[in-house]
Amino acid sequence: MDAQGVEVERLRAKDAQAFRSLIERLQQPLTRYLYRLVKDHEVALDLAQDTFFQVYKEIHKMPPDLALDAWIYRIATNYAFRHLNRKRLRQIVHLSFPLGNPREDSCCSHHTDTEDILLYQPSHGSSMEELTEIRLLIAQAFTVLKPQDALCLLLHFGNGFTYEQIGKIVAITPEAVRKRVTRGVTRFRIAYGQALLETPSYEKKIPDYRR
Repeated sequence: MDAQGVEVERLRAKDAQAFRSLIERLQQPLTRYLYRLVKDHEVALDLAQDTFFQVYKEIHKMPPDLALDAWIYRIATNYAFRHLNRKRLRQIVHLSFPLGNPREDSCCSHHTDTEDILLYQPSHGSSMEELTEIRLLIAQAFTVLKPQDALCLLLHFGNGFTYEQIGKIVAITPEAVRKRVTRGVTRFRIAYGQALLETPSYEKKIPDYRR
């Protein structure tokens, strides 16, 4: 049995230490993910707690074809969308796309041979004001995306899930995920470029892109 299989078996046996370890490993990245969806830190914390409580209660219901972390993110996503629906905010999901490379501490392996999205690489000499302004521009660019596209981008580039894993989280095919990511990347580039052009002294803020 692999490491994940052992972890799942311990969770199903209601092993308290296994649950503490799970929460220590996923609480921060899961809360960050939820915050980017709901834009409220306290709500994100509450939703993360709800997610872990449901995992504790229903670990025996985890689909056999789904990785543990992907299943947990599916639960968290459902909680976030329920919250957004109650607040009537489902029409637009404001996301803050992370600067730089995808998180190195991603809970799942990053799918490196997919889209050639151009990610912003801040220079070492960038000031806090410049970084803050670029983050705001990126967040502004994300508001033009369809919520489904933004969600797939966040899961893929922000949390390191593969197309197949995202498909299982949001209940669509990997090919549909690929199309959403491709469409989202294109629209994001256009929106970011337009926002940049409208910024004073924009020639000083053109990102140093990499492929």
